[in-house]
Amino acid sequence: MKFQKLRPETWDAYAKAHEDFDGLWIFQHVPKTAGSSITVALSSHAAPYTNIAADRQAATPFRKQYRELSATTPLERDGRPMRSVSGHLWKADVDVLLGRDPDARLFTFVRDPVRRVISDYRYSRTPAHAQWQEQIKAYPDLDSYIEDSPAMKNKTVFFLTGERDGDAAEVIPWIMARFDYIGLLEEMEMSHTILTRLLRLGAAQAEHRRSTEALPQNAETPTPAQLARIRKMNDLDLALFNRVATIHRKLREADKPGIAA
Repeated sequence: MKFQKLRPETWDAYAKAHEDFDGLWIFQHVPKTAGSSITVALSSHAAPYTNIAADRQAATPFRKQYRELSATTPLERDGRPMRSVSGHLWKADVDVLLGRDPDARLFTFVRDPVRRVISDYRYSRTPAHAQWQEQIKAYPDLDSYIEDSPAMKNKTVFFLTGERDGDAAEVIPWIMARFDYIGLLEEMEMSHTILTRLLRLGAAQAEHRRSTEALPQNAETPTPAQLARIRKMNDLDLALFNRVATIHRKLREADKPGIAA
């Protein structure tokens, strides 16, 4: 049962359909949307688990590496089928994995797009980012990042669909019908509880494992005008976020046992 069908009245059937599934779960991790918290739970409680990651220092372009790794990463370990796999995967990478295992199920997380953009901007200016010095040179301040960075506009929808533009009335339903679950960073505890039920993660705990280091070069505070520009340029991401948030809000209001703290 896909995420588009999740409502308070369908929760029991939805949860049952997924918790009886013993196959592969694919976590399509959009950067800066709680991935480190989720991958810790997968590695501990949804094993065998593997994370697909490219080497940014390698000669092969990193997006080509992702495509190749999606096609070649073993989907079994020690004779056991892989239970979960994650990565900063684009739609085409996920399509490759689904081509190898058509029965695999798919989940992701979304976040308020304005907060995601600011978080991405700040992270890109720290040594944790493989090309942080190049990022600072290319985008010396938040204004330049907003205007010129490809990471700025509808990044979540781009990862999930391969497109940055489109009609929300078509794009959002397509995403909702593709994914089996979409979590919400702003409802992390509830989302983690739902995911724990669906994947049978047992005692896995929701915890934020990584935060962006505060440094002078990423201390810029966005102005109201900058925030408004970010919001305007992320119309599809905002539409998706609002749809996912509405589903979680309705589940919370219905006070379904065991999923709303």
